[in-house]
Amino acid sequence: MDRIAVTGLYLFALGAFAAPAAANVGLVLTALAALCRPRGALAILRRHPLWLPLLVLVAYLILHGTGFALARGLSAGDVEVLQDLAKLGLVLPVGLAVAGQPSRARRALLLAGTGLLLCMALNTRWAELAQALTDGVTRLGFGLPMIAFGLYAATALLGLLVLAPAGIEALPAAGQRRAAQVALLAAAALLGLGLLLCRSRGAWLALALVMPVCAGLMLRRRCVPRPAFAALGVLLVGGVLLGGESVARRLGDDSAAFQMLADMAQVEDVGPTFDALPQDSVGLRLRLFGLGLERWRERSLTGLGPNAGDGVIAAAGDPVLRSMAHLHNTYLELLVRFGALGLAAFGAVVGGLAAGLRRQARNGALPAELGLFLAGALALTLIWSAFDFRLLTQDFRFYAVLLGGIALGLGLPRRGVVACAS
Repeated sequence: MDRIAVTGLYLFALGAFAAPAAANVGLVLTALAALCRPRGALAILRRHPLWLPLLVLVAYLILHGTGFALARGLSAGDVEVLQDLAKLGLVLPVGLAVAGQPSRARRALLLAGTGLLLCMALNTRWAELAQALTDGVTRLGFGLPMIAFGLYAATALLGLLVLAPAGIEALPAAGQRRAAQVALLAAAALLGLGLLLCRSRGAWLALALVMPVCAGLMLRRRCVPRPAFAALGVLLVGGVLLGGESVARRLGDDSAAFQMLADMAQVEDVGPTFDALPQDSVGLRLRLFGLGLERWRERSLTGLGPNAGDGVIAAAGDPVLRSMAHLHNTYLELLVRFGALGLAAFGAVVGGLAAGLRRQARNGALPAELGLFLAGALALTLIWSAFDFRLLTQDFRFYAVLLGGIALGLGLPRRGVVACAS
């Protein structure tokens, strides 16, 4: 059954962005492999630092949902939200498929990056691409929501910087290394172009904050050959310079909101002015943030219900705010829906995954580049989550299950815990 688990892992990774149906088949295979021997799987999971926070989160969500069901009943939207959250539990079979083996994690990440490039290739419309390159305004998501694609492309670029150079240096022949370097630069160019054309400022900000830190740590540890790092750096900087005008235009779209914020900072009572923010991206997000905080204070500990975010927007007095899909802030959405206790429980689960990686790193069982990449990917996601909310969507669920499962798996002992005797 271990072969089935690994096959499912690789199929899921390859299809996560390019072929959702194949990704779902892969997840089914990993789940079946884990269910083949549940006692052994549970015995391993119970020794992971994630286990207790995960139980606390599950118990909280059950009690939370039960309480609202008894008080007012659960709507179809509430049930759907809880079902979507339950699907995030697929990190467990994915982690068991990784089974503490860095080679499996590397292959899965390579396949996921390949799948993202394949997604770009399959969803490129040449007329739209030409327009986006020339007008500096058109936004592309290559088959995915633009803001979400920005996060995935930024994570892939981080993976190229952190993981690829060591793999290239491990190749035995000089010709293989040169070919791999060309492929690396081509992939970085395509992903960089995609990141530029999605025009997601949240993803840009996250990468601008995380990439230099990771690069500095790698150079300090001498984990990257300087020629490879220099070539990748020149490519990234060149992309920024070539797209500088487009970036500047995108950053200037909300200049009116920033100017009003600067003016608001000079007065004590900004309540009336807050509602008068311009209806641009920043202004709408801040108005949503204020609306969400106001409603969250009504039940700060336990929130307003699993699907309360939609209700908050539907009850907004401004028709423009009512047209928004969500509150555009993952942390605020969790606060409104599940309260401070729920947000703390979700944070504890992330902390449990990080604790497992830290334990393996101390034991010398976690390669430094994989640990750095996962830490950087987490930082990217945490920063980006302040600008959007996609926790309940399929594309982000695949992203979270893949990286969360790999983090869980690398925090497990290196053994085939889901193997089943034939």
